[in-house]
Amino acid sequence: MRGLMAGAVPILAFVLVLVALLMSLSLSPAPVMGKELEGKRVLMVVAPEGYKEDELSVPSGIFKELGAEVVVASTRTCTGIARGMSGGEVAVNLSIGDVNLSEYDSVVIVGGVGSMRYLWDDSDLRDMVRAAYDSHKTVAAICLSPVVLARAGILQDKECTAFITAKEELIKNGGKYLDKGVVVSGNIVTAKGPEYATEFAIAVADVMMNRSSNIRRLYETPSPKPAAGGFTMSLVAVAIAVVFVSFALRWRLRLRWRR
Repeated sequence: MRGLMAGAVPILAFVLVLVALLMSLSLSPAPVMGKELEGKRVLMVVAPEGYKEDELSVPSGIFKELGAEVVVASTRTCTGIARGMSGGEVAVNLSIGDVNLSEYDSVVIVGGVGSMRYLWDDSDLRDMVRAAYDSHKTVAAICLSPVVLARAGILQDKECTAFITAKEELIKNGGKYLDKGVVVSGNIVTAKGPEYATEFAIAVADVMMNRSSNIRRLYETPSPKPAAGGFTMSLVAVAIAVVFVSFALRWRLRLRWRR
C-alpha cells in the first residue's frame, strides 16, 4: 500500500499544479489604472431637476479613476441638491454664476429632460461655455445638452451630435450633425445619450490630455476578469483529474496483483 500511495503522489501533485494554473489564468487580476488626469479639475454641470443620472455618474467615475477632481455646478435656482430623472440626487457644489473658470480644465454638461428647461437658455452657462472654448479648455455635452453649445455659438460649422430630438437645434445654430454616438471636433466633445457615457468620458479625457492611445487602451480593451465559464472549467479540470487518478490507481493495483 505504501508503494501504491508513493506512486500516486507525483500524479496528484501534477494534477494540483494543473488546476492551479487553469484557475490563475481565468482569475487574473485587472491591471492597475493609471492617473493620467492627476491634477486636472472637471466641472460637471447638471440641471437642478431632470438630469440624467448615468450621464453624470459614469463620466465622473471615470474622471475620478483617472485622477481628476470633479466639481458639480448647477443653476442659481438650485437649492444645493439636484434631482435626477430616475429619482437620484447629487450635491451641487456651486452655482454656474459663481464658477471661477480659471480653476478648471474642462466643462462637461450633463443631459436629461431638465437640460431643455433649465440649461438651454441659461445666460451664465452660455457665457461660461464661450469663455471655456475661447480659452482652449475642453468643452463637452451629452444628450440634450449639446444645444447649450450650439446656442452659445461654438458649434458653427463644426461636426457634432446629440439626442435625436435636439438635432434640428444643432443644425439651426450652424452645427454639422452626425448620426454618431460620440463626436470630437477640436476641443469640443458631444455625445448622443447615456448608452455612450463611457465613450463620451474617454473622449473628454483624450482631449484633455491630447494623448488618446493610453487612455483608449485602458478602457476599450477589456481588463482581464474571471471568465464567464472560468469556475465551471475549473470544476471540469478537477473532475478529469479525479478520473485520471482513479484509473492510475486501478492500473497500479492490477500490476500489484499480477505480481
